[in-house]
Amino acid sequence: MTSPGYPKELLVFYDRIYKLVDDPSTDSIISWSKTNNSFIIWNVDELIRRKFLSRFFSTTLTEFVSWLEFYGFREIKGSAGQCEYGNKKFVRGHPEFLVEMHGKAMMDIFYANSRARKAKAQVEDGLHKLTI
Repeated sequence: MTSPGYPKELLVFYDRIYKLVDDPSTDSIISWSKTNNSFIIWNVDELIRRKFLSRFFSTTLTEFVSWLEFYGFREIKGSAGQCEYGNKKFVRGHPEFLVEMHGKAMMDIFYANSRARKAKAQVEDGLHKLTI
């Protein structure tokens, strides 16, 4: 369930990650970057110990990162040894942008699935021709 001020269309994952990053009480563990369009995980052990990852159906950092990538986040390279993830639509003070982020992520998944189905059909067609 989203909070007042958050778009109604917002998926739980986006709602939870935005709130976790935006919560000042978790700044020593996870917080906004200086650019305000990405977040940094400062303390992976504490993130796991305090069971924050379970909010995202994850028990390990690897699972969490997979979900981040699935939902359109990308790792920010050159982040001084910290885990930093962002998206141009993940912006501090603008949770309404997450609706667009969600739409793009879902379209990317749709197109990837379409390409996979097309490739599978081509392989099956090729195999069928070989057996004739």
